[in-house]
Amino acid sequence: MKVGNLVQFNEEHYPKYRGLLGLLTEKKTAQPVWNAPMWVVMVQGRFHPFYVSSRDMTVVDCNHALMRGEIL
Repeated sequence: MKVGNLVQFNEEHYPKYRGLLGLLTEKKTAQPVWNAPMWVVMVQGRFHPFYVSSRDMTVVDCNHALMRGEIL
């Protein structure tokens, strides 16, 4: 994962973002408790209020998202 990637959220942990894409805007270093990088994520033009673990997101292929009409 890197800044600028589009991501989908784990729907079990983030049900309000079901079907939406997020944009990774800033990476925070891994914390010993989670042992995974944390991210600042923008969804629908707004920043999610907390850091999101990389374990709870999947990078989306931009070309496939464009073809499905998910990116406007």
